[in-house]
Amino acid sequence: MSTVIEINSVSEWNQALRSATAAGQTVVVDAFATWCGPCKAIAPVFENLAKAADWVKFIRFDVDKLPAIAQKYKVTAMPTFFAIRGGKVVGDLKGADPKGLNQLVYAHAGPNPPIPPMSPEAETAKEAGNTAFKAGDFAVALDKYSEAISLAPTSYLLLGNRSLTHLKLSPPDYAAALQDAEAAITLAPTWAKGYVRQGEALEGLDKLEQASEAFAKAVEKGQGTVKTEAAQKLEKVKARLG
Repeated sequence: MSTVIEINSVSEWNQALRSATAAGQTVVVDAFATWCGPCKAIAPVFENLAKAADWVKFIRFDVDKLPAIAQKYKVTAMPTFFAIRGGKVVGDLKGADPKGLNQLVYAHAGPNPPIPPMSPEAETAKEAGNTAFKAGDFAVALDKYSEAISLAPTSYLLLGNRSLTHLKLSPPDYAAALQDAEAAITLAPTWAKGYVRQGEALEGLDKLEQASEAFAKAVEKGQGTVKTEAAQKLEKVKARLG
């Protein structure tokens, strides 16, 4: 569960933005003043959003204590909220508007969990892997994803891609797919697709009870098409279990 970080110096501000950029996180900022009644009124809304959207970094600062930051971001009304991704402002809101604040957060929250940026070399290898995968050349895709992982070993997305590639081989390498899926889950415990890959690998290994648990976890943590896909796979495994 995420909490709001109080920023009390320019160095704390810079560190918060640097760490968020490195993690691929969106930062949502509350620029407030202690004398501002609407700021106090909407503060609980901001705090509740921080708890709900816990993959986003929520920070606040007092404009009277840190006027340099307020000036840099052209804060002229309190409260002002703005979202920052990759060090750049991508959206803002002036005034104590709970509905507008909710929209600002979820419009710019980004993926859950966040996707850390990779080096250009890792991105190039990943794109080559994607191209080969789409062409059905899974052996080349496997090589390229492995190259990308060697350059970005903490990328859960790359591990998920390689896990799926192992499943597409003929014959599938279920053990290797499971190893990659579980490594991805360790890095990103809230990533529903990681549990889908884990379930697929376990099903291929005829570990149906464990596969059922993995798909159930994906349903719990997933949204949209991933959740639907996981639910369908879960029902099929349950049918096989009888």
